[in-house]
Amino acid sequence: MAPTSRIEVIKSLQNQTLTIRGLHTAFANWPFEVSPHLNRLRQDVTYMLTNRFPHHPRLERLLGSDFGLFGAAWFPCVEYDQLRVATYLSLWLFMWDDELDSDVGSLAGDFDMAQEYRAETLAFVRNRLGFDDPKDLTVSSNEVINSFDFIGDALQESCSKDQRQTFLKEVQFFMETSETEQRLRLEESLVMVDKYSRYRLGTGAVRVVLAISQFCNCTDLPAYVNEDADFIALWDLINVNICSVNDLLSVKKEIAQGGGENLVTILYAKLGSPQEAVNHIVDSIRHTITEFDGTAERLRIRYSTDRDVLKDLESFIDGCKYYCTANLSWR
Repeated sequence: MAPTSRIEVIKSLQNQTLTIRGLHTAFANWPFEVSPHLNRLRQDVTYMLTNRFPHHPRLERLLGSDFGLFGAAWFPCVEYDQLRVATYLSLWLFMWDDELDSDVGSLAGDFDMAQEYRAETLAFVRNRLGFDDPKDLTVSSNEVINSFDFIGDALQESCSKDQRQTFLKEVQFFMETSETEQRLRLEESLVMVDKYSRYRLGTGAVRVVLAISQFCNCTDLPAYVNEDADFIALWDLINVNICSVNDLLSVKKEIAQGGGENLVTILYAKLGSPQEAVNHIVDSIRHTITEFDGTAERLRIRYSTDRDVLKDLESFIDGCKYYCTANLSWR
């Protein structure tokens, strides 16, 4: 019987050996590429970080993380302007979340200050997306929040109102689940699987990235496609896939840091075996891949008579696959 308190679970896992079998082979039929703009992107990321965050306490770590490769692998087939915006957004999400991280974040233990941080962020994002009076353009005193300015301006210039509203909705969901996660993290008990799954699918920020997919591909799918149940299912499957892979590959680090908010630890508490928990997650990842391929094929058939829609749909489907293989490879 596995322990149920956070501290007991972490202690019991610290000396365990976990084997992840079959994870890479599960993605064997999905593509992986790196953008030909990799070197240029690396230079721009380095320039942006050193110029906008010269005194950031984790600057060296950020520079060493190779976010240029991250962006080039996640968005390998998009034009450079879109690639840079998408990469900067991904970096912004990492940096924003770092402030709340249980290991290094300055706001991790201060819920009230974190709430102010979330509220200020959401207001700033809304403003830079063009949903406020243009005369009321804001500047944040927080350097991380303020660095969304370039991203927001680019999205406002290139995206339709519906696309920007979708993006804002997903950022809001990210903020709401961040609040839930922090509340639970400050408690002593370990969260249950169902509750964890609900907030984890927001805190991973995968949906925020999915919300700019059409911006990246310079497409604008009609509302009837965006609202199609199978299209919505693609979002959910990719979200589960990426969050599950991240939990598998980060569990060792999180346990070492004393964090119990991970699907492996939570399933271990439920199933009683850490290896069984790992195997269960790998099986669920395989399931998302099978389901994604089947759902994507139904959409192809459904919209096969409209060549323009089908082409844009294929771009979205391919992009989702690249997100997953890049997520697995960039470590």
